[in-house]
Amino acid sequence: MAALIKFSIDGRWVPLVDGSRDNGRERSAVLAGHVPPIRQFDFGFMGKRFDPADVRIEFWLKTNHRTLADVLPVVGSWGCSAEFRDIVEAFEPGLHQFFPITLRRPSGKPILRLDGREVGPGQYFIMNPLQQIEALLPEHCVAPWGERRKTVRGVMPDVDDLCVSRAAIEGRHLWLNKPYIGSGLIFISDALGAALREKGLKGFVMKPVREA
Repeated sequence: MAALIKFSIDGRWVPLVDGSRDNGRERSAVLAGHVPPIRQFDFGFMGKRFDPADVRIEFWLKTNHRTLADVLPVVGSWGCSAEFRDIVEAFEPGLHQFFPITLRRPSGKPILRLDGREVGPGQYFIMNPLQQIEALLPEHCVAPWGERRKTVRGVMPDVDDLCVSRAAIEGRHLWLNKPYIGSGLIFISDALGAALREKGLKGFVMKPVREA
């Protein structure tokens, strides 16, 4: 079994994090101002590499969340703690990109981690997964009403009983499906999922995915 990992639906773990302090155009931008706006859609979910100079380093917590979990949406992209990054790196060293970011409140008040530590430099990153493979088997993916899907585009990952190719994912631990099936949706191996659970990380849910 593999798993689909996605942002939690529990409001405690889903803060609003913007790209700018005010409500201007840059609030919805992960990438720096010199990067063409159309490239915003490539970051995080298309398996494309970015230069560190292309990625914003400062983001703003706009909700009144007192604490942050290990995974959180950062302008819709995959924000994560150093602990999450370290586990992924232990399984697939150097394969994915992790860009360090600073998180602040407009009020200047401190932001805390779940263990009581104040959020500071080196504690949070934006992940850009770079492994994208054709793993989903639509003919084995089953809709809630029992119908088998015909194409990858017809798969509804949030509700379907999903199935991936065992041969395609062998030896892989974190990947995006090709073609793209929706933002915030990343596949992981059983081994990586077990390591995340063992560490007690928070802010995400995992949905089992069959293999064939």
